[in-house]
Amino acid sequence: MTHAFAKDSRACAACVSWGGERALSDDHTLVHVDRYSAEGECRTASSQDYRKVTRSYHTCGTWAPLPMLKKHGGRPERQPVFATPMQPPPSGLAAAPPAAPASASASAAAAVLTKPVPAPVVPAAPAPEPEPVVCRSDVLDIDQTPQAARVLYVYWRRVRQQRTMPLAREMDTAQLRECVPRLCLMEPVDGGADFLYRACGRAVQRKMGRRPVPLRVSACHPADAAERFNADLRACLESGQPRSLLVRDDPMLPGVRFVELLLPLAGDDGRPACVLAYRHVPGA
Repeated sequence: MTHAFAKDSRACAACVSWGGERALSDDHTLVHVDRYSAEGECRTASSQDYRKVTRSYHTCGTWAPLPMLKKHGGRPERQPVFATPMQPPPSGLAAAPPAAPASASASAAAAVLTKPVPAPVVPAAPAPEPEPVVCRSDVLDIDQTPQAARVLYVYWRRVRQQRTMPLAREMDTAQLRECVPRLCLMEPVDGGADFLYRACGRAVQRKMGRRPVPLRVSACHPADAAERFNADLRACLESGQPRSLLVRDDPMLPGVRFVELLLPLAGDDGRPACVLAYRHVPGA
């Protein structure tokens, strides 16, 4: 007996990075699995369940629909509806305590007349100050990145051919429509001390809450996040090699990890000129 999950159910069975067996319906709005609790491996590096076996009905914050589901209306912005938890009854409706037996009335009267000794007041210890959260990144293998990032990397290598890096004008965004909402074109300024947003996809703009073009990274992000982003962009441009990173504690996505793929591009003179930054933020 099979079970079907809707295109916007946010279930693992409908996620692009789930490795279990499944099949799409003819109208591309449902995903069929052999049973409700079918199992498969999570392949999203930014998920807390990465490389773990999850059930088809499981969900997480990095869920993204299959491409065909997305084309037919599946969107990650829709949040699942949960049942409202039961609330405790109001204090005025609390059950009254049972009446004391008549034999204990004398003891109760004596207890009322006895003045209780107040307990000594112990000052509360001051709460420790929370440690500051600093944006940071860890190097990630290309094979551990989401599928869209791997497609972008393969395209970059195909355009590069036998050279160190491709020319910026050779990159055709029409071949990368699934990646465009999360792409940013970054150009170095001040000798690489800072970078300028030359282009920015709409998914990244929504998470930033502003249109960063043509502003500097230092003007668009908090100090620690700007320092981290500039350092990774500079390292990519100086080495001339792609960099795949797992970013943590970025104020753009508080409490959520995301994958970042940096690809160096050359100018017409063949020298490193800019960086194509793919930021796999949810909600694209």
